[in-house]
Amino acid sequence: MINELKKMMMKSKMERDSFKSNLLSTLISEAVMVGKNDGNRETTESETIAIIKKFLKGVNENIALLEEMGKDKSDAEKEKEILESLLPKQMDEAQMEKTVAEIIEKLPERSPKMMGQVMGELKKKYDGQYDAKTASTIVKKLLMGN
Repeated sequence: MINELKKMMMKSKMERDSFKSNLLSTLISEAVMVGKNDGNRETTESETIAIIKKFLKGVNENIALLEEMGKDKSDAEKEKEILESLLPKQMDEAQMEKTVAEIIEKLPERSPKMMGQVMGELKKKYDGQYDAKTASTIVKKLLMGN
């Protein structure tokens, strides 16, 4: 994913979009440091997604503050749009239910004790593509047989 971000950064530099290229440069630097600080290894895709989500959370907080203060928030909204475009497409509730049902079908038993196993499989295969709270609710519902 970092390589994709680097390509996007180069493209935005060639298009003379300094706002986007600066944001991407900062993201890349942050993401690369995660791996470097953990044994000088490559940063994983899920770690990169976590960095993007962290940036997005900060931007959302800034937008709220700018609204409170009655200030122009167009740059923050532009940043939010760029960050959101970098995240994987999120599963909707119907997709989530179908995916969870498929995981549960492969389990040796169907009981609430399997919650951790189902959530672990979701994280392994679909990390960053779902809302964990929604997933947890769906897993509980399907494991209980409701």
